[in-house]
Amino acid sequence: VVERRGTDSLKWDGMEGRFGPVPVDALPMWVADMDFLSPPEVIDAIRKRADHGVFGYVQSSQETLRIVSEWLLQVHRWTVDPSWIVPCTGVMPAIGAAIRAFSDPGDGVVIQPPVYPPFFRIVKENDRVVVENPLVNENGYYRMDMDGLRSTLEDPANRILLLCSPHNPVGRVWGKEELAQVGHICLETGTLLISDEIHADLVFDPDRHTPSASITPELAGKTITCISPSKTFNIPGLQTAYSVISDTGLREVFQASLRATAIGSHNVFGLAASDAAYRYGARWRKAMLGYLRENRDRAVAFFMKEMPWVAVRPPEGTYLLWLDMSASGLAPENVTERLIQKGKVVLDPGYWFGAQGSGWQRMNFACPRVLLEEGLKRIRDTF
Repeated sequence: VVERRGTDSLKWDGMEGRFGPVPVDALPMWVADMDFLSPPEVIDAIRKRADHGVFGYVQSSQETLRIVSEWLLQVHRWTVDPSWIVPCTGVMPAIGAAIRAFSDPGDGVVIQPPVYPPFFRIVKENDRVVVENPLVNENGYYRMDMDGLRSTLEDPANRILLLCSPHNPVGRVWGKEELAQVGHICLETGTLLISDEIHADLVFDPDRHTPSASITPELAGKTITCISPSKTFNIPGLQTAYSVISDTGLREVFQASLRATAIGSHNVFGLAASDAAYRYGARWRKAMLGYLRENRDRAVAFFMKEMPWVAVRPPEGTYLLWLDMSASGLAPENVTERLIQKGKVVLDPGYWFGAQGSGWQRMNFACPRVLLEEGLKRIRDTF
């Protein structure tokens, strides 16, 4: 187990800043990063770059873009011309730049809650309007409301659909037919699709991630796909991401938006880490997915046996469990308080993800098994 306290870790050192006083030995299972070392090749690449000793400005070379393109082909069977790839400092900065570039203040941006909380903030803080197309929960299995989506996007004030694929927090890996329906609706209504695919590499067999822009060339021409090695290889603190945009005009407008807000490219260590991760990280990723799958299955089995009143389904992708604790008999905010103060375990309150998440909690299972088992026992003993 790697000790992360005292490293300015948001997950481990930032609990009080978000939740107020917490027990000194509280176990964090909230922020979506992993408690594992990054791949040895990534660590070695950072050390080698540090040994150079000069940390001037860097650029993402054609070789970097080629490496990203090869990863997308190898892992997702998606053929991407390197010229389509735009380096960014993160997925959320890229989404913000796209919202500013392709909508006006007061326009609607459609999201599908319960969903990643920064989706709400990035829309509101750019003076756009959050328009909800809630997912449909059928006994814990979520699907998109396609009729509702069409009706929402037929309103010309709603210019953008912000898609989470795979979906955080519900763990769905959208199928090709589902994405084709979404794409058809977007094309018919002239809607720009921004597809956040940061969890694309974190999918469990037999499910498979389909990049939204790979459905048809026509949809690719109306899609901005946001990807990053950060979740896959546990390097989010290095602020490295890419946007894939096949349409030249769309790409140029997006790049202008990045420049207008002085959003730079990668930092020197992020660039070295990204290159190493995508070039050498396939074997590590495979092993990591096997470990995560075992964690997922153990956690689901634990809840089914020890806390059958908690409804949970194995996520198809991501390392996040979406726990329905509405049968606890407690108000949602009291569930969070009890977990922290009595259980000494910190999860993400479901209401952060929209009103549809009220009564739920999100649990991160990307940790060594000893921590997972301790966290599960603490959750059980809370109630």
